[in-house]
Amino acid sequence: MDESGSRLSETKAARMLAAGLRRVSEERGLSLRQLAKILNYKQAVVLSHMSLGRVPIPIDRAEELAEVLGLDKASFLRAVVEQRHPEVDWALLGTSVEPEPQSSGLAEELQAIIGGSLQELTSGQRRVLREVAHDGRAERRWATVQELPTLELIRQWRPSFREAGLPETDRRALKAMLAGSHDPQT
Repeated sequence: MDESGSRLSETKAARMLAAGLRRVSEERGLSLRQLAKILNYKQAVVLSHMSLGRVPIPIDRAEELAEVLGLDKASFLRAVVEQRHPEVDWALLGTSVEPEPQSSGLAEELQAIIGGSLQELTSGQRRVLREVAHDGRAERRWATVQELPTLELIRQWRPSFREAGLPETDRRALKAMLAGSHDPQT
């Protein structure tokens, strides 16, 4: 990848686009190909390249992209303009384009996923984020989208699972069943 592609991948615009694409895929079940069709792109790879920072995001498509992906239009347009013209000191023009803060971009990525400000998070979302931030090994607790149906089944079969976990006898039986044995004592 050339130097400009590497530079574009670190922009707020590319991060926002990537987060929006992921969110729409997860929440609405739309593939990149389906999104490309909705946005009148002939090739889905164009969206991928923009989100990875391989090509710049077109300014004239920023509002439409934001609309379809549920991003804040003004924030996304500012980020796209900054991506396309990083050499411009926007403060000289009196515009509201702000320099990107020196951070990991997590807050901006979360806002892109939400499609608004962090204040719009539900109390349940805030509780989960606090738990994740507090846990030094949060990835061991996080269930993937593919794991959720199995967890939901366990919760249906054992309503106390969420608060008390599975009793040892149930864990042994589940382990035996998954190992192909039907003897719960193994």
